[in-house]
Amino acid sequence: MDKPFKTIEQQMVILRARNMEVGPIASPVLRREGYYSVVNGYKAPFLARSGNGLDLQDEYLDGSSFEDVYRLFTFDRDLRLTMMRYFAEAEATLKTVSAYRFSEVHQDESEPYLEPSNYRGEQAYRSRVISLIDSFKSILHKPPHDEKRGFNREYIEHYVKNHDETPLWVLTNFLMLGQAFKFYEYQNESMRNYIAKGFSELYSESHGVDIKISHKRLRLAYDHIKDFRNICAHDERLYCATVSPGHDVTFADMLGDLELVLTKDEHARMQGEIIHLLHDMMSDLGGETAAMVLDGMGVRDLGRTFFTFA
Repeated sequence: MDKPFKTIEQQMVILRARNMEVGPIASPVLRREGYYSVVNGYKAPFLARSGNGLDLQDEYLDGSSFEDVYRLFTFDRDLRLTMMRYFAEAEATLKTVSAYRFSEVHQDESEPYLEPSNYRGEQAYRSRVISLIDSFKSILHKPPHDEKRGFNREYIEHYVKNHDETPLWVLTNFLMLGQAFKFYEYQNESMRNYIAKGFSELYSESHGVDIKISHKRLRLAYDHIKDFRNICAHDERLYCATVSPGHDVTFADMLGDLELVLTKDEHARMQGEIIHLLHDMMSDLGGETAAMVLDGMGVRDLGRTFFTFA
């Protein structure tokens, strides 16, 4: 095997052989978190580079310590946990606005979200629409304890048993963000415009500024939010992640997307929490390492006022 099993002691020997200072916290951290997650995931800012300054070497910069790598690891974990709250708020708003506007337009129909003609009719979307509707039917007709999802859906069972229909605003409570995103994306253009208008109105009410959020801009925003949310949900590295291959949407770009869909107060709260995490990280790591982290997040050179560390 080219990657044979290594004991914790052997792992620490490898780190020391590559010029890393390994202190007493290394053994318990490696046993609890794992070498791959901590070291492989967060070593890049601490690696030496070749003469051109671009190619990473398999050796650490002088003075690099396991504690520093682990500090970057914990910063990124705290960042993920912070962002999950705001992703949840963005998800709830998408579900609420979409369900309200769709149900308002189709209020004289029974379970209109199960009717294919109420969605986009382009050939490219027909099979996707049917697949989404089938997923809705599956939710409605499964028993209250869904073994695959692992939790109770008694509120849906109540409507199925005791009412003629299950309203969309009840069903959306059970949907994952990806399903809610597809529901919006698969609407016809007039409905997407109507939903986007709802977001424009919410923004104006919260921020005191009239703007028009197009249905295309709203789709892009939630496409990015969805992908970054999945990164957090799977406990993957966040700070330097990019989504939308070919466009390289950064963490900072995603914060701009969230600004469109969160309230002004919640967006300000999010900014403050991120700034707090960044200040602590920069205080602990400082210098070139912190600058590389800011570059990875896409925030250092964007002139965004809430990342001014005065």
